[in-house]
Amino acid sequence: MADPRFIRMQGRQELEEIHEASIKVLETVGVELQSEAALELFKSRGATLDGNRVKIPWALVEQAIESAPSSFVLHALDPEKSITIGEGQSRTHIEPSNGCIYAQSLETGRQKAVVSDLVNFVKLAQASPVCTINGGVPVEPCDIDPRTYFIRIFYETLKNTDKPIRSNMSTRQDMEHMFAMLEIAFGRKGFLEDHPAIYASINPLSPLAYNHESLDAIMTYAEYGQPVTVLSCALAGISAPVSLKGVCVMQNVEILSGLVFTQLVRPGSPFVYAPASAVPNLRTGEYVTGSPESNLINVANIQLARELYHLPTRTMAGLTDAKTADAQAGIETMQNLFQCMMGGASIINQCLGVLDSIMTNSYEKFILDQEMISRILTFMNGFEGAKGDLAEEVIQEVGPRGTFLYHPSTFASCRDAWRPCVSTWDNYEKWEEAGSPDAAQNATAVYKEMLANAPDTLLDPSVEEELTAFVGRIIPDLALKMK
Repeated sequence: MADPRFIRMQGRQELEEIHEASIKVLETVGVELQSEAALELFKSRGATLDGNRVKIPWALVEQAIESAPSSFVLHALDPEKSITIGEGQSRTHIEPSNGCIYAQSLETGRQKAVVSDLVNFVKLAQASPVCTINGGVPVEPCDIDPRTYFIRIFYETLKNTDKPIRSNMSTRQDMEHMFAMLEIAFGRKGFLEDHPAIYASINPLSPLAYNHESLDAIMTYAEYGQPVTVLSCALAGISAPVSLKGVCVMQNVEILSGLVFTQLVRPGSPFVYAPASAVPNLRTGEYVTGSPESNLINVANIQLARELYHLPTRTMAGLTDAKTADAQAGIETMQNLFQCMMGGASIINQCLGVLDSIMTNSYEKFILDQEMISRILTFMNGFEGAKGDLAEEVIQEVGPRGTFLYHPSTFASCRDAWRPCVSTWDNYEKWEEAGSPDAAQNATAVYKEMLANAPDTLLDPSVEEELTAFVGRIIPDLALKMK
């Protein structure tokens, strides 16, 4: 039975057609893998090799779908904030934006991001009532030594969040260092052996290829039992067919091949299916994020994963091509959020602050996005709790021409109604007396208050000392600064 919270864009027959076309491509065209280890593993399990290309039989795909869990718990440093991802989760999970080059605010304008911006966005995600996952690289600091980039970012993340964590792929050594750091924070060596607690988003090279770094990241995370997210971001008419259903087929092939590899490395390893393709501006060949057609593709693939494969899903949802927090940003962001959340994505990312086709992370838009997400989550909750009371007795008590304003039921529930955090509901005169602020100006005050209330660290002093010592052995310059 379909979940009534989610829209269904495709019928069962259409989903089967996409699936069958995908299997045909996997078996006859295959996927190029730039890794001898990956190729040998596929070959040992019955796949056909043609140079660096592997052709994957349906039997391997079927085994992988059966092997991968339909849900898993992603553990947080605060156990109360651990979450279920996949079947049985109670709400859409939200994570911050990732990979933005610039930080932007009304006061400072658009500037190359630095470490303090990264820390600020991690703190905002920690304080946000809608954000259930933290981490990644919300902005890419330009003032970090590239040789120690991911270790420094992960150190700052662990200090400033106790929510579940996503990360980014790096070298195997960096990833293993990050796993060791996370176990220090959890207080138990070997914790990750049976506790999924960090996942990485890994991208194929569209069309139909994986580079060595991506395959090595999949192997590393799967070997440690940590969730792998394979995110296909193909461009219709450029790195994928111009046909929207053709993109559905191709990105399904890319994601399923990643799923099979994950399960060959470690059967039962958690896997998240992540379609995120787009319809670009074919006049210029540029990537755009605001097209309503893009999520016709992605929602169809989410539905495919949810209904046929029973896999957790993730997609980029708060995207806009707007350069500032204006009407275009609101239109495109709400369009994409609504499509992806109502489409049934388990996790959405690129949805808190992102502007300019993922180039910029905006402080004000982080707060505006938070409100938009809250609106949709409230809508998806439906008539929960007291909102579902048919109130027959109350209607009888008040009767014709009465008022419900002073009825005890109104007093009991009046504070439960949803309210915005930045939108203005005051009348015109009160709004004018307050200085006629727009929503973005209200958002400035909100994000500043959130940052002012954020602690310098969330770690226990002894844990922070051990973590700092570990990082200091990897980054001696950082250790000197900490003394």
